[in-house]
Formats: sequence, C-alpha cells, structure tokens
Amino acid sequence: MNLYLNYFKKEENVSDDKEPIGIILSAEKDEILVEYATGSISNKIFISKYQLYLPDKKLLQRKVKEMLH
Repeated sequence: MNLYLNYFKKEENVSDDKEPIGIILSAEKDEILVEYATGSISNKIFISKYQLYLPDKKLLQRKVKEMLH
C-alpha cells in the first residue's frame, strides 16, 4: 500500500491535489492482510468497519467524496 501511495503522490499528483488515500476492500476480515498492507505506513490510518457486502456504488462514491473534503 505504501509503495502505491508514495508513487501516486510523487508521480501522479499535481500541485493542488490532496494526499492520496488507500482503501482496502476485502471479502473477509483478515488481520494479517491488513497488517502487511499497512505496515510501516507513517500516515494516519483509519479503520471504519468491516462489512460482508459492498454498499451501492452511489453511496460508496459519496462516502469517498466526504472523506476528501
């Protein structure tokens, strides 16, 4: 995760972009996956909740937009 966030921040962001965020979507609650995906990341990490299903597309888009503002 850190690799992709750092790459995107350096190579893809433009001057007025906000920091990139990483979202882990997983069908199962797997602490090992989260541990290795987020290990050594110095950025703030927020874990909201685990769900057994994805919300509908419009709700997911709205939540991401809310997080970015």
